[in-house]
Amino acid sequence: MAISDEQRLFRAERLGSSDATRLMAGDWRALWEEKTGRVEPPCLDFVPRVQIGIATEPLHAAFYTHRTGVACRLAEGTLVHPEFDFIVAHLDFLTWRRPEDEGRSPCDTLVEAKFTAGFKSDPELVQHYHWQIQHQLLVSGLPYAVLSILRPSSYSLLPVERSERDMAKLLDSLHAFWWYVENDIEPPDPEPMAAPAVTGARVLDMSRHNEFAAWGGILAENEPGMRAYRDAENALKALMPADAQVAFLPGTAGEGRANEARGIFLTRSSDGKLALRFGDLPRRHRAKLEPWEPGAVPADSLDEF
Repeated sequence: MAISDEQRLFRAERLGSSDATRLMAGDWRALWEEKTGRVEPPCLDFVPRVQIGIATEPLHAAFYTHRTGVACRLAEGTLVHPEFDFIVAHLDFLTWRRPEDEGRSPCDTLVEAKFTAGFKSDPELVQHYHWQIQHQLLVSGLPYAVLSILRPSSYSLLPVERSERDMAKLLDSLHAFWWYVENDIEPPDPEPMAAPAVTGARVLDMSRHNEFAAWGGILAENEPGMRAYRDAENALKALMPADAQVAFLPGTAGEGRANEARGIFLTRSSDGKLALRFGDLPRRHRAKLEPWEPGAVPADSLDEF
């Protein structure tokens, strides 16, 4: 959410939710230099992804309400932690978890708005913004959070669970880092503290799963044949005569093969899509079967002469 110069100055002397992400990633020294005034924070005025995110923020409320039927309100002002005034948060939007609570009780859910044109999946984005949202929940005291993801081609609403254990870890890190700021002592960069894995975001080595490995081995061994199959299928479809509904190639009987050899045929649907099938020509097409000849004129077209 875009903030005023006054809010920016207020936050520069405190720890906000974007700072929480950097802290848990172990980026202490660079952040300490900014908080102690040794370096200026990076200017984001002409960073395209940042400015596109700011410009598209109003769309999140509209998309949220369209998806859920619940109003989504702009959150105003900067929140300060009730006990520790160096911990602040600026929320994007507020809403209600249950539609029946809309307007009858205070908002109980924060909505964090993000625009992305990258390739991260929804679970990966939940993991990426985990500490930022836990920080916002810590400061606001709200019980629920939703990550609103706007892409050029899609929109996602992703619930983020409030974790008391993770907020305790985060609070410890905030206090530890702020000690270095207050005492003007340069901190070391600690080991990053990864966000918990989200269902659907794991990356697994399946080599110890015998059945998975066996089927995967068959695919790997036959990959050249699969490529040849796809190339042949595409080539046949390109050669399908424009005036044909079905193009049939009989199977060839050979030594050691079944008496009824397996043929292949292409069919054209009413919307023009081609499909490849294996087996003998269906009975309903046999009466109309005719041999293809180079330069042959379709029988139906002879009626025009």
